[in-house]
Amino acid sequence: MSCSSDTEVSGSSSKPETVATSDASLDAASVTTDTSIASLPTVVVTYSILAAVVRELLEDVADVVTVIPDGQDPHDFEPSPRDVERIINADFVVFNGLDLEEGLDDVLANARNSGVPVFAIAEHVTTLDIVDVNDHSDHGHVHPGADSSHGHDDHDHSEDPHVWLSPHTIREALPALARAASDALGVDLTLAEESLDDQLAALDSELSELFSTVEKCQLVTGHNELGYFAQRYGCTVIAAILSSPSTNAEESAGNMEFVIDVIRSHDARVVFTSLGTNPAVAARVAEQAGAQLVEINTHYLGASESYISFIRTLGTTIATSLR
Repeated sequence: MSCSSDTEVSGSSSKPETVATSDASLDAASVTTDTSIASLPTVVVTYSILAAVVRELLEDVADVVTVIPDGQDPHDFEPSPRDVERIINADFVVFNGLDLEEGLDDVLANARNSGVPVFAIAEHVTTLDIVDVNDHSDHGHVHPGADSSHGHDDHDHSEDPHVWLSPHTIREALPALARAASDALGVDLTLAEESLDDQLAALDSELSELFSTVEKCQLVTGHNELGYFAQRYGCTVIAAILSSPSTNAEESAGNMEFVIDVIRSHDARVVFTSLGTNPAVAARVAEQAGAQLVEINTHYLGASESYISFIRTLGTTIATSLR
C-alpha cells in the first residue's frame, strides 16, 4: 500500500509542484501576516491603567506598550535604557503628568523635542488642588498628633495627579486624546471614541448609583490618592496615613496618632491601603483604631482586564466595605 502511495505522489509531476507552491503560499501568507503586525505603529503609555484606556481606543490599529511594570510605584520609577529607547522611537506617547512619573520627565521632554507626539492626560481635564486631608483646623477641634503648622495659607495649591481614579475625569480627556492619536497615527477614531465614551458614561452612572446607597462615605486611606473618586461619588477623605499625594512621603508617629484619633472620633470603620503605604504601619493603625484594613488597587491594572473592570472593582470594594 505504501509503495502505491509513493507511486501516486511521484507518478504525477504536477502534484509535487502543487505541494511546493502551496507551501510557498503558506510561507508568503505568514510573512504577510508578520509584516502586518510589525507595521502597526507603536504607542507607548507610562502605566498600565492608562494603557488600558488607550488600548481600548486604539484596538487593532496600534501596538500599545506599557513602560512602568505593574506593582512598580510610578512616583519613584526610573527608566532603563530600553525604556528610553521605546519612548524616543514611539509613534505616539501618552503619560499622566502632574509629576506622577517624575523619573520620566527628562525622557518625555527629549521625545517631545525630537518630534515624537507626546500627550499628557492631566493637561486636558479639570484638576483638583491637593488638599491636606489631615488638616482639620476648620472643624473647630484638634486631634492628638495634629501638626499645628497646618494652615490654608501654607498650601502650595499644587494639583492632584490621580486623575485616572474617576471615569468622569478620563471622559474629559478622551476627545483630545482621540484627536491627538488620530493625528499621530493617521487613523479615524470616531467610532472607537464614541464607544469608549459610552462605556465610561455607563460606568460613571453605575458607580453614582452604587454610592447613593452608602449612608456615610468616610474614607481613611494609605496616602492621599482618592480625591477625584471621592468628589465624584459623594465621599470625604477624612484622613490619610501619608497626607501627601506622593507615596514618596514618609509616615510619622504623630501622624499615625492623628489618624487613629480621627478614625475613632468619626466612627470610621475601614482603613483603605494601597501601593506605597507601609503594610505594617497600615495594619497597626487599623488595629489600634479598631478598624478593618482593606487593600485596594489604585496604581496599576493588576488582574483587571480593562479600565472599566478596574474602576468597577475599586468602587465595589470601597462601597461594600463601608456598608
